[in-house]
Amino acid sequence: MESYVKRYIDGKKYTQDELIPIIVLIIGSNGGKATKKFVEKKVYTIFQSEFSKELYHEIVAGIVPRWKHDIAWARERAKQIYDYIKPPEESGRGTWELTSKGKKYYQELSEALRKKRV
Repeated sequence: MESYVKRYIDGKKYTQDELIPIIVLIIGSNGGKATKKFVEKKVYTIFQSEFSKELYHEIVAGIVPRWKHDIAWARERAKQIYDYIKPPEESGRGTWELTSKGKKYYQELSEALRKKRV
């Protein structure tokens, strides 16, 4: 899965919105459900060269490093705007779970990435 994700982000400048498909791929490849900590660790590993820069370790919103803040906002947008991730009331606090729409998006992303294989 990570090779697919690396292929997806190759050459892109990263924004919160561009983190959404990465988050969906990580959750989807984990059976459609993952802890917040698991997702953060995977995203950090994938973006390590970018997130290791000082800018991403500045504290924002008073308590969290920018890289975690960006992931949280990407998840929030995936939930509120795109309906890809269930709210905590449905999946449990600290658990990120794909909705049926999120699962469909995961399948579309996975298929597109499989077709890109050389």
